[in-house]
Amino acid sequence: MPINYRVSLLFITLLGFGLRVLYLDQQSLWYDEGISWLMVQHESLAGLIRWTADDIQPPAYYLLLWFTSRLFGTSEYALRFPSVLFGTLIIPLIASLTRQIIRPQEKLGSSTSLLAALLCAISPILLYYSQEARMYSLLVFEACLSSYLLLRLLISSEKELDLTGTSFVLENLSDMESALRLISGKAERLDLTSLGVAYMLVSLLALYTHYFAVFLLIAQGFYVLMFVLMQIQRNSQEKRTLLEGLDDQKYLVHVGLAWLGIVTLFAPWLTVMLARLGDDPSYWSGALKLNEIVRKIGISFAVGETVVEAVGFWLMLGHLALIGLAILDRRFWNWYTNLKSKIQNRQSETHAPFLILWLIIPLVGILWLTTQSPKFNSRYTLIVWPPFVILLAHGLNRLGGWKKTQFSRQGAETQRNRFIRKLGPMLFAVAALFVVSSSLYSLNNWFTDRRFAKDDFRALAQFVKERAADDETVLLSSGHMFPVWAYYSGWQGWTPLPDMARLDVNQVTTLDIAEEMYPALQDAGGVWLVSWQDEVIDPNHVVPFWLDQIGERPHDAGDFWGVRLEHWRLEDTERLTESPIEHAIDLNVNQQVKLLGLTQLNDAELLLFWQALQPLDDTLIYKLHLTDADGFDWERQSLSGQLGSATYPPSRWPVGETIITRHALPWQLGAPPGLYQAELELGQTVDGQYQGWDILDEQGRPERRTALLSPVNLSRLIEPETGWLPMQNPLIDFSPIISLRKIIMPQTSAEPGDRLLLALLWQAGDFNLDDISLRFALIDAAQKSHTVSHALTPSRRFNLSRWRPNQVVLGQYWLDIPPDTADGLAQLQVHLVNEHGFVYDERFPLTEIEILPTERNFTPPDQLDLPIQADFSGQATLLGLTCNPACPGQADLGDTVSLTFYWRADSRMETAYTIFAHLLDETEQVIVNADHAPPKSSRAWVTGEIINDEITLTIPADTHPALFEIGLYDSNDPAFTRLPLTDGANRVLIPWAEMKP
Repeated sequence: MPINYRVSLLFITLLGFGLRVLYLDQQSLWYDEGISWLMVQHESLAGLIRWTADDIQPPAYYLLLWFTSRLFGTSEYALRFPSVLFGTLIIPLIASLTRQIIRPQEKLGSSTSLLAALLCAISPILLYYSQEARMYSLLVFEACLSSYLLLRLLISSEKELDLTGTSFVLENLSDMESALRLISGKAERLDLTSLGVAYMLVSLLALYTHYFAVFLLIAQGFYVLMFVLMQIQRNSQEKRTLLEGLDDQKYLVHVGLAWLGIVTLFAPWLTVMLARLGDDPSYWSGALKLNEIVRKIGISFAVGETVVEAVGFWLMLGHLALIGLAILDRRFWNWYTNLKSKIQNRQSETHAPFLILWLIIPLVGILWLTTQSPKFNSRYTLIVWPPFVILLAHGLNRLGGWKKTQFSRQGAETQRNRFIRKLGPMLFAVAALFVVSSSLYSLNNWFTDRRFAKDDFRALAQFVKERAADDETVLLSSGHMFPVWAYYSGWQGWTPLPDMARLDVNQVTTLDIAEEMYPALQDAGGVWLVSWQDEVIDPNHVVPFWLDQIGERPHDAGDFWGVRLEHWRLEDTERLTESPIEHAIDLNVNQQVKLLGLTQLNDAELLLFWQALQPLDDTLIYKLHLTDADGFDWERQSLSGQLGSATYPPSRWPVGETIITRHALPWQLGAPPGLYQAELELGQTVDGQYQGWDILDEQGRPERRTALLSPVNLSRLIEPETGWLPMQNPLIDFSPIISLRKIIMPQTSAEPGDRLLLALLWQAGDFNLDDISLRFALIDAAQKSHTVSHALTPSRRFNLSRWRPNQVVLGQYWLDIPPDTADGLAQLQVHLVNEHGFVYDERFPLTEIEILPTERNFTPPDQLDLPIQADFSGQATLLGLTCNPACPGQADLGDTVSLTFYWRADSRMETAYTIFAHLLDETEQVIVNADHAPPKSSRAWVTGEIINDEITLTIPADTHPALFEIGLYDSNDPAFTRLPLTDGANRVLIPWAEMKP
């Protein structure tokens, strides 16, 4: 090995070591490193091994750390230094391995090995895990050394070479075996037995370091099989005798004995490995998308864990292009042709297929395992990182020699040829600059960018130590983080919630956690809650819910990277023994789930309590509306979506367990304080169509589909965070009492008899002492004035005198367009009226409304398939119905029929009624629920108008209907009061047999 090669390799190794010890203890230990520290706390090795038998990792790394901690302590630096050491040793080892694999051209092998060593030294992902107190750098080192020793075993099967002369010395100083031979002064091959034993021990250690090492051994086995088959083919071509062939394949005995030793010595741990791979409670059941996994692996291998994915994706493509260049290099694949060549040339063969097998087989095996779980990290595949970096180095090196050889043989040195001869080095320089710059960019992020730092348990623990009062304690959510917390905070003064040694995704925090919280908090005056991975263990935020019930947050906790801290001063810990449900409801929804009640935490958050009655589907959808008695919506955005959290969907809810779901209340800006109503509906999307679920009565009969929950209290006016500024150039200026900032009118055209929504943003003046009321007048095209709405205050019951100066309040109003309004443009006016003290009636124009020619129908149908003539309290009459294609009494079970009901408005309605339409069996149990809102709100029905109401019914295939009932009820009334008929009944009941023309 030339002196410049050795100096270069030494310099690269020192560079890698320097980067690995740089800022080694700057960052906090995180959870996994806390586990490593916990392992070395065992007083005996037997206790450590027993603990790892129940863990997801085997014991080799922990045993190593146990010994080093006895020598050097358990500081962050000392815990991480073994990883630094092995991460540094990988650098010269990867160089030797590269030279061993790329053998045909020693110059090419030397330059590629130096490139591989340099890429290894500055590799972001390898440096990242070389600064972590975990087993990953040790695993990569063992994988490289195991592969190196296996290849030496195979090469040692060749016949004796000329081991004399300067050419041999220069050629073979580059690898470990040759160095040992020269030092010992022996001219024969290194003893195959020694190589076999070394290979066995290193591979066995790799298995005891990480279970995924088994995939590397499988890849090695495939390569040995390929090697043997090619040896047999070459022996056949050279017409060698069986004994001559066997003499060259003595390595098989040593490889076979090494594998036998690995199996024998790992057999005691095999059952533990199979149990961990088959049942790991730290992983959810499910699957990951393969393309996402592969993309993450590629980005991590190329630029590590410290580049955002949007940037890392494009950097990864550049690295993959260089690897593709290496794989497509024809000379890189002369393994096959050389393996069949004459025996004197066998020392020139490469082991390129070994790289491909090493890259693909473990990767496929690991991906196969991890695609069965939705939890994955690229570090699980680090065992295949060495072939990645060797291929990357070879791709770079071959780029430097592009077309160089071809033009060097040409006699004429044209300008074009000179350019092409220089093109290879130019391309190499550009590609090398790209790869090195990508690594340095990622390393800079690792050392300087907080976004990529480890979770900062150290700073958080120090913060709590400095600020916690003597009567305060600490809760950990979730409890499995206790090792890293104990490292920084000691073993006293905290309680894990729940108390578990390892992450178990099935041990989800429920309301019963109050039983564990009560002893810890009973005598405490305050509590600090440390939350990490609580989205897995406490996805419904049960612990913060209980703490909100028994205390107040002073909001004086700090902000820490990767881990959250919250603080409560406790007031009444006895509430931990009481029911958490503030308003009991007990609604049975479709025999699927029960709504037990609700608790309003504050103005912005509502908690609902559920109980699954049977296994649920993840597609369960909820719709929640904030309304008032006048039918106005007060949410800023739609409150709907899949029920439950992303990590705890309904499919994971245990049957019979009480589950909390949290719902933010996004009030509209300007919403005034007061009581509001929450309306809830559940359903599923089937074939792209939403289907609501029925709410059942005590007998299991469908009642309705919308549940009116207990009143929701808004205690304050909803204002922007920065408050409102005084308005310049208001739309209405009635200073200093009130002004108008904005008009919101979704619809600016209407027919006579329609109802329009109007919303106004009012701003209080400096002297808002009057309790003014509003009247809205519409001046139609015939200059006739119509009163279309009246409000006692600008917004609900929030009197103007209660507003603070400059506050902005939203008011909503229904505008009822009279039936006799003339067609054409009409002017909407608002009257500001004060009837107490200084009396006034100030009028201001608001906007124009286009009154369209009416399309209302006032003529009943000439013929009805079933006349009914049912009078509902003089407000509406159900005239009858028509059927299409046939009336229900003529339809068969399982058929779908369409019915059109004809209603006549007899007077102006003040209530927005819902129409109920039910098919009943002989016991009057509801078998089909077709409740719905009429085509237009009943408030907009004009006296004498005919309303066509079409519904579709699918007759059950297994139950014969006996009755049909129809009527009207008030969905805004908690009792869902029905509008009675003049004869006192509250429904029209039609025997099924009579539903014929």
